[in-house]
Amino acid sequence: MIHFNTQGNDLKRGMLRFADKISKGFHKPARKFIADMIYGIIASGSCKLTGIGRALKEDISLKKVVERLGRNLVDFSEKDAFMANYLAAVRPSLGDDTMLLIDPSDVTKPCSPKMEAIGSIYDASKKRFAEGYWTIGAAALTEQNHQPIPVYEELYPCTKQGGQGLNAEIKNTLQYLREHFSCGIPRVCDRGLDTGEIIKEFYANNEKFILRVNQNRIAVHGGYRTKIEDITRALDCRHELKFHSKTGNISTCKIGMTKITLPKLGNLKLNLVVCKEFGEKPLVLYTNLDEPIETFAVRVVKAYLMRWRIDEMYAFKKQSLNFEDFRVRSLAAIKMLDLFLTVAVGYIGLLSSKVNDTAFVAELICASKRIPKYSVFMKTTKFFYYAVHDGITFLLDKLCVGISHFFASPPVFSQLCFTLP
Repeated sequence: MIHFNTQGNDLKRGMLRFADKISKGFHKPARKFIADMIYGIIASGSCKLTGIGRALKEDISLKKVVERLGRNLVDFSEKDAFMANYLAAVRPSLGDDTMLLIDPSDVTKPCSPKMEAIGSIYDASKKRFAEGYWTIGAAALTEQNHQPIPVYEELYPCTKQGGQGLNAEIKNTLQYLREHFSCGIPRVCDRGLDTGEIIKEFYANNEKFILRVNQNRIAVHGGYRTKIEDITRALDCRHELKFHSKTGNISTCKIGMTKITLPKLGNLKLNLVVCKEFGEKPLVLYTNLDEPIETFAVRVVKAYLMRWRIDEMYAFKKQSLNFEDFRVRSLAAIKMLDLFLTVAVGYIGLLSSKVNDTAFVAELICASKRIPKYSVFMKTTKFFYYAVHDGITFLLDKLCVGISHFFASPPVFSQLCFTLP
């Protein structure tokens, strides 16, 4: 027999403990607002204020709940302290040998022309231009199961609507990571971020990085100036690496390494790592890690192959939490809503990192209706966000009340009491 009420209330208390950690030092109204947003987003699987309000199951009208949430969303001004508390809460799960995955993304709102600072962006999933906003985020991998935990998120408009542009936002991201993480933790980036400005930023601050390269770039190799694709074609890749792809299949690729110089960046010297038989085109990476080739096979190529997890995290945010379905209109409210969604994803990530250690998380996955056989699922799955979130929403939906009673003042007893002489 499954005790949904017991499990649901245990889950609710766990979420409130997490909300209490990330709202440490705040006043009671702000603490209640943070708990309402985290609980409502996860329980409803929605970022619409009406959906969040319904999931709270309060005894007042939905209209009043939505007005309160909308007002607090615009007036919330303690972002820095909020994110500092959040990083302190998730850092113990990251471990010492983590990686920082940096990736830009987008959120499209093609039917919302009245939103503040909305502009034309490129929708990468549909390969076309649409109205919306840009985002830039960073995620760290947990020590257990290597689940991605978001550690930075910023939503910004396009430059025509007052945005600073990708290079400026990348620099802000790197500065934030520099303040909170060691420069020895590799920064892993995809193509599009292999610009001279970003590489100079890495070198100026002595940061380790792994950066995928567009193969039409120019470099000096063996004393000759040539294209990266020509260097890649001629490079002898002798070392093999077997890895499990995200489809569950075992793939084998061949790895080679050579030294190159970038003439346009003051003759910077880099290691060029080439992974052939990875796909239709070889995987080519810049890195300033300096280790033996055997370590490169594990640390560089496999580290980059972990980068897909931040893409899965963004997909989860849009599909399970319906990020592109928000209804708030001001830019300040949109930014804060994106931040609360990111923190909600971080909580689900913390639970997902404990699937092998905690029986409660295993029960959450079993409660998910999409999982027919738990043992088979655990052997074939690497990304647990969807199953964990399905289990959470299933359990919380069974409860009759939300979390408002945790913040209610104790009742005042009106009985007249006399002191004994």
